[in-house]
Amino acid sequence: MDVFNVAEQHTQFIEVQKKKLQEARKRQGQRPRDRKSRDYTYRKFMAAIRFAGTGMQVEIHSSFTPPAYLPCTSPMAELANVAIKDLQLETHHRGTYLLLRSITPPSRMTAIMAIMEDENGDVMMLQLYQQEDEGKRAAADVVNVGTILLVKEPYFKVMGDGEYGLRVDHLSDFVQIKKDDARIPKAWQLRKIPNAHSAELLKAKGNQSMEEKRYWDAITEYSDALGYPASADLIDVIKRNRSLAFLKTQQYEAALTDSGFPFTSLKPNPSEKALFRAGDALYRLERFSECCQALELLCSSFPHNSEASVALGRAQSRSREQKTGLYDFKQLQAKAKKLRPPHLDHASYIGPVEVRQTESSGRGLFVTKDVKAGDLLLCEKAFSHAHAAKGAGDWNENSSKISLLVNAETGKGFMGTQADLIKLIVQKLYRNPSVAPAFVTLYHGTYEGVSTSTVDDKPIVDTFLVERIISNNVFGCPVSSLNSHIESCDGSSPTGNKTSGKEEHHSCGIWTHASYINHSCTSSARRAFIGDMMIVRASRDMEAGTEITFWYKSPDALKSAKDLDEAHKHWDFVCGCAMCLDTRATSAAVLRKRQKLTDDVMRAFHFDTPTAPKAELERIERLIDSLSQTYTQPAKDVPRLPLWDLQLTMTRIYASQNKVGKTMEFAVKVLTSLGFVVVGADSSQTLFTIVRWGMLVNNLVETFLHIRTAFTAMKAKKDSARAEEYAKTTFKILVGEDDSFDATYG
Repeated sequence: MDVFNVAEQHTQFIEVQKKKLQEARKRQGQRPRDRKSRDYTYRKFMAAIRFAGTGMQVEIHSSFTPPAYLPCTSPMAELANVAIKDLQLETHHRGTYLLLRSITPPSRMTAIMAIMEDENGDVMMLQLYQQEDEGKRAAADVVNVGTILLVKEPYFKVMGDGEYGLRVDHLSDFVQIKKDDARIPKAWQLRKIPNAHSAELLKAKGNQSMEEKRYWDAITEYSDALGYPASADLIDVIKRNRSLAFLKTQQYEAALTDSGFPFTSLKPNPSEKALFRAGDALYRLERFSECCQALELLCSSFPHNSEASVALGRAQSRSREQKTGLYDFKQLQAKAKKLRPPHLDHASYIGPVEVRQTESSGRGLFVTKDVKAGDLLLCEKAFSHAHAAKGAGDWNENSSKISLLVNAETGKGFMGTQADLIKLIVQKLYRNPSVAPAFVTLYHGTYEGVSTSTVDDKPIVDTFLVERIISNNVFGCPVSSLNSHIESCDGSSPTGNKTSGKEEHHSCGIWTHASYINHSCTSSARRAFIGDMMIVRASRDMEAGTEITFWYKSPDALKSAKDLDEAHKHWDFVCGCAMCLDTRATSAAVLRKRQKLTDDVMRAFHFDTPTAPKAELERIERLIDSLSQTYTQPAKDVPRLPLWDLQLTMTRIYASQNKVGKTMEFAVKVLTSLGFVVVGADSSQTLFTIVRWGMLVNNLVETFLHIRTAFTAMKAKKDSARAEEYAKTTFKILVGEDDSFDATYG
């Protein structure tokens, strides 16, 4: 939704990748006899590392999703050892494992790569995908010279350059082996020295690693320390210290466990650090009520801790947002403008909505009470968000790279940050498995993952399930819909108006509740963005039990049956809204006539607006009337999208000439073309009122303001105030908030 779907533009490229896959599959089951020598493989890899270090290489931002395969679910005890020489091409060696040692430092591209050897001295390239960026965890922390890895059910394949390698897509499919592991071959074992370690010494080493910000080393050292005899007090200290290391590496559930949470009568008088660690972990997990309880205990037990009071205040603010949906939207806009990536420290509000089964579209989101146009339905923080920097000033280490993500198997392709989003979500689910249900239950097409969630006490995250869910549920998003609104209304198109929201964005994210909202061109809600917060408001009045819908792709460009067929092909559905049905039922001759009349009107707008000749305006009015007459269904049932743009231009022209009656006439025609039903826009005593809301476009705010001005000229103060109220409500729906209205239109 609002992402750069480039499958059509890159059809040839995708076809090339499909052919490569087909050629590779022809070799399935073969044991290659042309593997390169150990020396050649080593020298080539090291030369590539040196070349990468010169900065002379051209970065090609492309990522290819391989044919989907399931992660290993078998415990290690059930796997048998296998050697490199026994591997078969394009095969997942189920029921086996490889024990490998790195003979090179790592190289990082879309994967972390290293040359690995087995016990026989045979070597092979290993590619580890979905690893954290270098700024979060160095590649050398994952694999380096001498690192021993165990690769479960190895996937041996033909690589992009035609040579052979091992590819690991699932985080749980490889394990770092400790130096004293009994499975390590004797030739790889280090010379044993007398064991001088103790819990205290290893704790000290962990503390030193923390000071040097080597958090992963610290976790290892603290964990090793817990394997030695120690007093209960020392064990508590080590766990509290490890809890901090877990927090630094975003392993919030592990941090919470090490803090001693939940604090019960069996664990009286938790320490100051334990309470702080628990509060921090609960906050990061968005468990704000529990966070407040932990921090309240911290504040009451340690009243002189000023940081605790600040943390409690912040948690209480999030808890209020979560419960009430009350936000300081000006503050949110200011933060989104300043922060990069624009990840805001705010809670999700899930309003009067619930997920239900629909009659024909799977699950959907429904309102649980009567709502009015403009009412807040959701203000949801992204489950995960990948920000695409637009320049050097918009970049930091947490920004995402724009790349081409291609899945040759499904024929889908995106240009944006989807590749990074896959990695971010895989890592999040692996580090904090308790958050997985909200994501993995989203729609994922026909793909069926594994039913097992853990193996050997480690979580299983299916990368390909993540990819399919993202493909079907991802939203493209601007930093702020306010900026998009202003840009859309800047009058740069021939008629002075842009489309009703045809926006495609490189930044993207997943919002789990919003993902349940089904598509309709004649939508009942609109989404807006402030940073990584999505705001969904009702765009019309709805009774309790009504399904919420919004468009996945703007209907502005859908002018033919072919357009309709292509528009929603990515989601594998055909829209059955009244507009789409009418377009399909309209003959090709009528559709061509509409386009010709539209083009004729566009060409007619060539004059200076204030001095537009009356005869020319009358001719344009006749053309617009002719265009309107090509429709047979009432506009309230089938909005007439080609008309509103032209009618708004006429509204502007007459407003510039101070022709109040004509300004009002064409402004109301804009509303009518968009499906609105209004009363009180004539000279009657009826107050100006929207009886039924229609489709919302960015320039609709301006339309209501023209109506306000016309009413003001007519000395109709109440009607003028009502028109301004509608303008603000429309702005609020389109932008997400109305705090910025006066600054934008004042």
